[in-house]
Amino acid sequence: MPLRSFRVTNDTKIMSTFRLKGASGAVINQSFTLGSRTLIGSGKDCDICIESDGVAIHHAEFVEQEGELILRNLGSPGATLLNGEAVHEARLNSGDEIRIMNCRWVLQAPGLRPQKVLTGKAIQPQQSYLPWLIVGALLAAAALAWQRGMLPF
Repeated sequence: MPLRSFRVTNDTKIMSTFRLKGASGAVINQSFTLGSRTLIGSGKDCDICIESDGVAIHHAEFVEQEGELILRNLGSPGATLLNGEAVHEARLNSGDEIRIMNCRWVLQAPGLRPQKVLTGKAIQPQQSYLPWLIVGALLAAAALAWQRGMLPF
């Protein structure tokens, strides 16, 4: 399934809060600002056009609804993956991975942290053991020095 060509049009109304960052395939290291409706597929009318075997004319779409971003699969079942799982329709969060054939994107929402990062363990302050290691090393060095008679007491 070689990728034959790739193009992006800017015909849609721009939403400044959502962006796709290409992570693999023909879209790697490219950023795409999403509009209120952004269509992905092999059709010439698509906002992100991927001309490759297996990509439907209208493969998937991103739609902004009430401040949230929705991904809809318009191609064959199982053709659009969200975080590794086939989806028909799903609400997206910052950091989500979207895959169509060999093209993979990460959803970025500037100012929003990914949901996956906001776990209880992730937001707890990390305990540092370095001060205790330093104190232990100093006590061990003092005990060794005292044992060898290097300390006056």
